[in-house]
Amino acid sequence: MYLKALEIYGFKSFANKVKLPLKPGITCIVGPNGCGKSNVVDSLKWCIGEMSWKSLRMPSMMDVIFAGTTKRQALNMGEVAMTFDNTSRKLPLDFSEVTVTRKIYRSEESEYFINKVQCRLKDIREMFLDTGIGTDGYAIIDQGEVEYVLSTTSEQRRELFEEAAGVSKYKAKREEAGRKLEKVDIDLNRLADSMVLLDEQIKKLDNEAKKARLQAKYREELTGAEISLLLKDGSAFAARSAEAAARLEPVKKELAETAVAITSLEGEIAALNLTLTQKAEEQRLLKEAVTAVKIDKNQAEGRVVSGQEMLVEISGQREQLAVSERRNFEKLAAAEPRIAELNAKLSSDEGGLPALQSEYDAAAAALAAAGSEMRAAEEAAENIAREMNAAYSQEVEISNSIARMGSDIGHYTEAKAGIARDIEEINSGVAAVEALIAELQARSSSLSAELAAENEKAAAAETQAKAFAARLEQIDVRQAEIREKKAWDQSRLQAILAQGEHDTYWVGINGVLNSGVAGVRGTLRHLLSIRKEDRVAVDDALGRFLDSVVCETAASAQEAIDYLKHLGKGRCRFLILDRAPAAPAQEGWSVPGAQRIMDKISSEPRYLPLVAGLLSGVYSAGGSVHGPFWVTGGVDEVVSNEPYWEEEGDLKERIKKLDEELGALETEKVSLLPQLDVSRAAADTAEEKAYALNIEFHKNGTEFAGAADSLRVKRESLALTLADSDKNEAALKDSESALAELNARQAEVRAASEAKKAEQAALGERKDSLHQDFAGRSSELGSRKANLDNYRQNIEALRGELARAEGDMAALNEEKSHFAERRTELASREARLNEDVAAADARRVELMHDLAEKEVIDRSMEDELGEMRGNLSRMNANLRDSRDVSSENDRIRYQIETELATISARAEETAKRLADEWNISPEEAQVKYGDIEADHERVKFLRKRIESMGAVNMTAPEEYEALTARYNFMNSQVEDLNRAKADLRSAINKINDTTRENFKATFDKVRTYFKEIYSLLFNGGEADLILTLPENLLETGVEILAHPPGKKLMSITQLSGGEKALTALALLFSFFRVSPSPFCVMDEADAPLDEANVERYVRLIKEFSTTTQFIVITHNKRTMEAADTLYGVTMEELGISKLISVDLKRAAGMATQETPVGA
Repeated sequence: MYLKALEIYGFKSFANKVKLPLKPGITCIVGPNGCGKSNVVDSLKWCIGEMSWKSLRMPSMMDVIFAGTTKRQALNMGEVAMTFDNTSRKLPLDFSEVTVTRKIYRSEESEYFINKVQCRLKDIREMFLDTGIGTDGYAIIDQGEVEYVLSTTSEQRRELFEEAAGVSKYKAKREEAGRKLEKVDIDLNRLADSMVLLDEQIKKLDNEAKKARLQAKYREELTGAEISLLLKDGSAFAARSAEAAARLEPVKKELAETAVAITSLEGEIAALNLTLTQKAEEQRLLKEAVTAVKIDKNQAEGRVVSGQEMLVEISGQREQLAVSERRNFEKLAAAEPRIAELNAKLSSDEGGLPALQSEYDAAAAALAAAGSEMRAAEEAAENIAREMNAAYSQEVEISNSIARMGSDIGHYTEAKAGIARDIEEINSGVAAVEALIAELQARSSSLSAELAAENEKAAAAETQAKAFAARLEQIDVRQAEIREKKAWDQSRLQAILAQGEHDTYWVGINGVLNSGVAGVRGTLRHLLSIRKEDRVAVDDALGRFLDSVVCETAASAQEAIDYLKHLGKGRCRFLILDRAPAAPAQEGWSVPGAQRIMDKISSEPRYLPLVAGLLSGVYSAGGSVHGPFWVTGGVDEVVSNEPYWEEEGDLKERIKKLDEELGALETEKVSLLPQLDVSRAAADTAEEKAYALNIEFHKNGTEFAGAADSLRVKRESLALTLADSDKNEAALKDSESALAELNARQAEVRAASEAKKAEQAALGERKDSLHQDFAGRSSELGSRKANLDNYRQNIEALRGELARAEGDMAALNEEKSHFAERRTELASREARLNEDVAAADARRVELMHDLAEKEVIDRSMEDELGEMRGNLSRMNANLRDSRDVSSENDRIRYQIETELATISARAEETAKRLADEWNISPEEAQVKYGDIEADHERVKFLRKRIESMGAVNMTAPEEYEALTARYNFMNSQVEDLNRAKADLRSAINKINDTTRENFKATFDKVRTYFKEIYSLLFNGGEADLILTLPENLLETGVEILAHPPGKKLMSITQLSGGEKALTALALLFSFFRVSPSPFCVMDEADAPLDEANVERYVRLIKEFSTTTQFIVITHNKRTMEAADTLYGVTMEELGISKLISVDLKRAAGMATQETPVGA
């Protein structure tokens, strides 16, 4: 399995869609800083599920979308797709090719796909579990994070081992099982609480069901009585309806007669209205005619006045025309001499234009000749410059080759010296290892004894701490139980107190007890001591006196009564001590088994006379209580609707006892906590010492075991180093030979370049001379062109002025020809206006005569209309009288009909009540309940009995059955949950066993490979991995020990940057050897390494590239040389990354094929 392709679009700086085809082996990504190389790594992390925007080096997750540049708009979506070759089926999908895609939108929505099928992020993460790929895996090494495995805690470092061991999926399953187990515990607690409440509700519903059946019997009798009464009401409504119908008939007859009279009057009034309307229309038409005549007269008068005004205006226009004729004559006289003057000047100036034109043409021809000669010189200079540039490029290329060859020779020389130093260090290291083995053996015996002593101390302290912790846990459990009971009692107390607020006597008693009235001692109930088993008997014997307030004197009782009246609420019974009779002599009892109620009570002596007086002659026998003239008895269990009288004191006493027990437990808890802390501190101290000694012991053992391996590794390293020395010597000789050839070629190219420089200088002098001549001729041509242009502009100005003068003269002549026409027109208009004024005056006189005749006719018609309107008023008065009579009859009819409707509505309401309340029709009710004799007194009695029973839960029997079924169902659920809990614990134990086995096996393998690879990278030295808690493989951390060659054993935090990088790489490659990841991405992991260590790093990558695909981002040339494929990241357009690829294997093959042709 390997990464086959990566597609990026809209992610960070990749604005355009980019596809990176990838192959097994080593792929390098190179480019300058800031061009977007690390964005490729970020896209891989993001695609496989990275959710931390800080890890992606962005201020928020939305910022991974391309944000735009000065030339490009921002995109609305970012997308990355990774395609894997899955022919090995390492991914748990039955596809030979798997594509994982992630998209993000600016609307903050994200989408995930596997082979273009939408999925969840959880599905992607689960698919990559135990492959090394993932946000917490070791497949992707970010820039600057190669040392992460060293800087993390030992517990965080364990996660890498879990990924390599393939137990990540087991860990995820174990965590999921733990969450389910917690949920099961919560469900069990919830069900236990619910079952307690249900049990209480079932007990309560049993009594309510009995009460509900009794009330149902009363309601059934009440239903029959109420229906019988409704049937009687229906019969009464039918009789009243018949009587009202008889009264309605004569009223309807009189209404019909009145309607006929009203209709006759309305007809006469309508005929008169029609005649009146016709006369009014005739009068309207006459008035319109009078108005029209008046308008015509006014218009005629207006035309006379307007004509006279127009005649005055024409006279003024004739005077203005004479003034205009005089001005026109004066302007014509001045225009003719000016035109003659302009024609003479124009003829003179046009004669000098040809001479100036010929001078300009000669200067232009000379300039063109100089330009041709100058361009020829410039072309020759450009040819020389191109030849110089070619020679310079060749010289630069040779110089670069010489520099590279010199650099290679330097590298080979340094490598040669380094190899010599390595050989010397390996030889000297053997003696140091032998001395170290003897020292480590002695130290191991001493550490073993100290470790055993500290473990014994830790075990003793831990045992004591567990005992304290167990007691504290018992205290916490008991405190929780007490708080629960207290909360229940407080809730019950609040409920009964709230219920008591509706009882007038309860409110009165509490008001008196809290009033502070002198002489008030409290209620009799609270002044007596009664055993629990005797409470029912004492309650029956004392009755309401049990909750009466005891006062010293009658004055105290009256003061309390006045106080309640002042408050305006509450009522109270009082028992007065100073009026209590003396205690009577004890009676003898003839009833077998009888016991005085007085013997069941104890109190202070001063209250005994009062109690004895109240209980005189009262005794209990056989569960009943007998008085002088009364007796009570029945079941022993009593349920009260007024629990606040009996329960308040008991609840307050229980709450007080619970508070006392809670305080005692809290005191014990406070005293135990310091002792627990002391024990835990002692255990922690002993464990820390044991842990430190354990680490030292394992370090010592590791060093001892590693010392023997060290000599073998050093000898193998010596063999490899000698082989590298031979290769380095051969490469050094080849490079020196190639350098000599390059120096000879450089000398030849420099000689040719010097000759071209001399030729270029001569051409430069010639070109400068021609430029100066061309500039002088250009200046002269410009001067002549300016003179010619000025002369032409002056001629054009004269021509324009002459054209304007001729145009003005033509306009004046045209104006002169119009003056005669204007005079004729004014005379004609004057004659027409005089005729119009005369005709308008004659029309005005005629209209005045017509207006006088029409006004006389209008007055006559007004008198006739007045007489007709008087007749209409009298007829309307008669019509109103008839309508008043009709309205009165209508009112009477409406009253009777309303009465009928009311009777009908009540009858319908009766039928509706039967249907709605009892779901029965009147006919069925008559058949079923018609024979029942009932009266309102019986109905009231039944209602009062039902009301006195109070609120009754009529669904209590059904609720009782439902709650019982629910209780049984919950009980079965508890059993199912307990079985599920056992199954989950069993699954967790199996997962833990598998995790321990796999983790230990993987740790041992990684440890072995880590030692080998560390010695290989450091040319010696020692390293080891140890477990912080070897006895607890599920939670143990992993510590790293590193001992570079030639240095004392030190903490990994004291290593240099390069040493840390090599140590981290040794551990990472150990993971790859145990559990190879399909691919590995390293972002500038070689940055802290020197040249020699880069060589070792490259050798390791080449070795592991057969099993793992490497994608390496680097600036190092040595790393680039190892690549099979090279990708370059550039920014041709600022802010937008672009990829360029080179297949180095293919390029090398092509170069090998082309070599014979070149030879």
